[in-house]
Amino acid sequence: MAGQYQYMYQLCVILVSALALVHARADTQADDSEGTTTIRRGPYVPALVLQNTPVDNTLSEACLAAFHNLTDDPATKFQVMKMLDAFGKPGAGAFEGDFSWYGDYQECQSIPIAKYCVSSFTFNLSASFPPMQTVIGLCLPKECTEEDAALLPSHINELSSNPFSMSGNATNMIAKFMAQHEIANTSTGFCLEPLQSNAGFAGTLFLIFSFVALLVIGTLVDSFYCADQQLPRVGVVSVDRSSHSRPPANGYVTTGHDVQYSGNMTDEKLPLLGAVSGHTAAGQHAGGAGKSSATSRLLIDLLLCFSVPRKLKTILAAEHKQGTIPCLHGLRFFSMCWVILGHCYMWPTLIGESNILYAYSIMKRTSFQWVLNGTFSVDTFFFLSGLLVTFLTLKHMESTGGQMKWPMFYIHRFLRLTPLYMFVILMVIYVTPYIGQGPIWPHLMQGMGDTCKKYWWTNLLYINNFYPTGLASECIGWSWYLANDMQFFIISPIVIVAAYRFHKAGVAVTCGFLIVSCIIIRAALTYSFNDHLSVFTFGVNTDQMPVAVRPTRNMGDVLYTKPYTRVATYAIGMVVGYTIRRMPNSVHTLPRSSRLVIATLAWMLAAILLLAPVFGLTHMYKHSTILSMSASIMYNGFGRVSWGLGLAILVLACHSGYGGFVNGILSHPMWIPLSRLTYGAYLVHPVILFLMFSGVGQAVYFTDTIMIFYYLAALTSSYILSLVFAVLLEYPLLAVESRLVGR
Repeated sequence: MAGQYQYMYQLCVILVSALALVHARADTQADDSEGTTTIRRGPYVPALVLQNTPVDNTLSEACLAAFHNLTDDPATKFQVMKMLDAFGKPGAGAFEGDFSWYGDYQECQSIPIAKYCVSSFTFNLSASFPPMQTVIGLCLPKECTEEDAALLPSHINELSSNPFSMSGNATNMIAKFMAQHEIANTSTGFCLEPLQSNAGFAGTLFLIFSFVALLVIGTLVDSFYCADQQLPRVGVVSVDRSSHSRPPANGYVTTGHDVQYSGNMTDEKLPLLGAVSGHTAAGQHAGGAGKSSATSRLLIDLLLCFSVPRKLKTILAAEHKQGTIPCLHGLRFFSMCWVILGHCYMWPTLIGESNILYAYSIMKRTSFQWVLNGTFSVDTFFFLSGLLVTFLTLKHMESTGGQMKWPMFYIHRFLRLTPLYMFVILMVIYVTPYIGQGPIWPHLMQGMGDTCKKYWWTNLLYINNFYPTGLASECIGWSWYLANDMQFFIISPIVIVAAYRFHKAGVAVTCGFLIVSCIIIRAALTYSFNDHLSVFTFGVNTDQMPVAVRPTRNMGDVLYTKPYTRVATYAIGMVVGYTIRRMPNSVHTLPRSSRLVIATLAWMLAAILLLAPVFGLTHMYKHSTILSMSASIMYNGFGRVSWGLGLAILVLACHSGYGGFVNGILSHPMWIPLSRLTYGAYLVHPVILFLMFSGVGQAVYFTDTIMIFYYLAALTSSYILSLVFAVLLEYPLLAVESRLVGR
């Protein structure tokens, strides 16, 4: 063993000597050429990219001096050998796409004189392969900088001609490998530095502990004070998201996703959310009125909003109430499962896959089209949102003779969505960097936090799908959906008022305009930006496509996140909401045989409309073809409309009593609690995926079994954390809002 350590120590000496020779060579050539390299931080966090920052193509003096000091000091001999051991090295599977060589992150972090860095660069493996991005973990002296980490790959490439290189050592392996391939002249690098606590971190913890204290106080008040005073549930604010029950004389009613205030307003919450139902305690316990002042009663009411038993009872209640559309709960939950499934396969690309070519090969499976086309799950949420805002608002307007307080319509919506949304952003900025570990976790979360520090206000205004201009530059990029849904909500009164005043004609004109416009815009954008659908469009660099069929823009930013390209399914949902609310079920007046024929034909049509966009590209994936422009226009223009129409038939069939076993599954009461937690799960699941995959410490190895376990872990963890946030923050604040604003 001692001989092996001695050998590794000699290798380190050789490495430092070679670096010194390269440094000297660069100095002698400085007069002949500038020899610059563009340094950018990380491929993972665009917000940290140092745009076009040229530096001399030489390692810093401090870094080189640190290397010399290590080799000259016998006391650091063992630590130097550990640094070499922690260094990332090429392994088996290069031709399967394993170019993420992270080394041993924890071993490097345990060395007092070293720090862990990551360098990334792109090279050409062969003419038959696209350019490959390579990541190498570097265990460097603490004096080295991120620029040194970025430059090191190009220096190692030069080591292949160094006469001191010894065959078989790790550095020479990398050098020989890289010397045979074309290395891009742009490297990126970052180093992990110890995290320092700051005022933002302390303030966020104080906020969390404050809510915990309120939960404790509210629970104690509920358990002891109310029992001691023998009062009924004073000021109960019942947050029940499972019913569309008839409004009481004064207060809120539950709506499945939404909130209806029967006195003066209606509020619809996106289908990731449930509804708040509450009514004040005024007039409900006259005995209590004589014992305490109005202020005391209000204080008790507010404290009871934070009672943990009440919140859990509300969240976990599984009961359908009269006036609900039960199948919506199942649709909401299964759509969230679908979202997490798609992201579970997408997130490993952030740190690399050790068998990426196998990962691409599974795209040819017919069954895998459910994952590749998981974006239709988001259209389901748009559909549900449009359905419910129309159904509930029309219901309220009918009961008030068409009267609506539209300012409150928007205020209640904003107050219900924003607190948990902003809390998650606050956690991303100040807390998440401290709760994970791994080669890229701190850098990744700090980068995301820096982006949110810069652009959080766009999320607050729900314009983050327009500014910043790219999805990768947004604060918590998955929140583009919330911006779209809020924008749809803002324009929804146009359709609702038209539906109330002009009935079928109003719905047909307004929703028809939105649907047709969306189809035309999507088709026009596909043609304008030359978006030929292909396997390259989904996960592979489009630069590898022939120029004639190569998109001229990132089509994700053009077609995916903008409201004018996604409004069609929302409008279809509004049509269904109007249909359920206003039109009687005339199917039941037909003979039984006719009803069965109509139901059968409707389900056949629904199956075609739902399955066609999901499996329509199977041939393209299996044969790696590039679709013609006409085929791309057809798919981009009509695919999401097809999905929305299929959902419309499904919901109408289930609501009319012709859902069969499908309605039995979607309407099962066990989905009700899970559907209430969907909003929180949507907000937190990407952070859990970041934590899960970046904490592995190495590239992800794709197998069906491994991905199933990853998915189940992510799904379960997301809903557990959503329950915690629901009890801690979401439901108490919803109840407070109902108690104060709804009075």
